[in-house]
Amino acid sequence: MSNLSISPAFSGTASAYPRMAGASMGVAVNGSSDPAAVSSSIGREDDPAARSAALTVTAASPSDESSADSQSEQQAQVQRQLSQVEAELLRVTQTEIRELATRDREVRTHEQAHKAVGGQYAGAVSYSYERGPDGRMYAVGGSVAIDTAAIPGDPAATLQKLQQVQRAALAPAQPSAQDLSVAAQAAQAMAQARAELATDTLDAATGEDDAKADNRDRTPVNTEADKGIAAYKQVDAADSIPGPTLRAQA
Repeated sequence: MSNLSISPAFSGTASAYPRMAGASMGVAVNGSSDPAAVSSSIGREDDPAARSAALTVTAASPSDESSADSQSEQQAQVQRQLSQVEAELLRVTQTEIRELATRDREVRTHEQAHKAVGGQYAGAVSYSYERGPDGRMYAVGGSVAIDTAAIPGDPAATLQKLQQVQRAALAPAQPSAQDLSVAAQAAQAMAQARAELATDTLDAATGEDDAKADNRDRTPVNTEADKGIAAYKQVDAADSIPGPTLRAQA
C-alpha cells in the first residue's frame, strides 16, 4: 500500500503543483514510505487554515510597505526640521557676530576720540572684551583716564586745562552718561577757576591803585622837604662867605 501511494502518475502530476511535489520529494529524500507521514504532509499543504495563514501573510505585505513609507516620511520630516533648526542657529550666530563687530568699532572710535582731544591730560585707553561665537574677542566697553585736577596757584592755566578736559569729554559723536558727568564737573571747576581769576585780577588792580595813591600822597611832602633842605643849604653857604671888614681910625 505504501509503495502505491507514490505513483509515477502522481509524481508527474506533482510537477504542476510544486507544493505536492515538494511533499513527494520530501518523502523520497527522507526515505520514508509511511502513508501517515505522506498523508500528514499533503494534509498540511491542503489544510484551509494553512492556506488562510499564507494568504494572511501575503495580504500583510502591502501594509508593511505602507508602514515603511510612513517611517521614511517621518525621517524626512525630522531631517527637514533639523535643517531648519541649523539654518536658524546659523542666522542667529551670524547676526550676533555682526552686532559684536559693530559694537567693537563704535567702542574703539569713541575712546580714541577722548584720547585725541584730551591730549596730555588723557591717559591710556582700556577695553573690556567679549568672546564671540567665532572665537574672536570683541571690545564691548572702554574708558580713558583724564586729569581734572586744578593747577595750584594758577587759575588761568587751570581754566585752560579744564576747557580742554570738557572738549575731550564731549568729543565722541554720542557722549555717554559718564562723559556728560565729566563735562559737567569740568564746567563747575571752570566756574571756580574764573572766580579765582577775577579775584586775583581785582586784587592786582586794587594793589596798583593803592601804590599810585601812596605815591601821590608822598610826592608833595617830599617836595616841600626838599625845598626846605635846599634853602637851608643856601643860607649856610651865604654865612660862610667873608663880608667887608670894618676898621676904626685913630
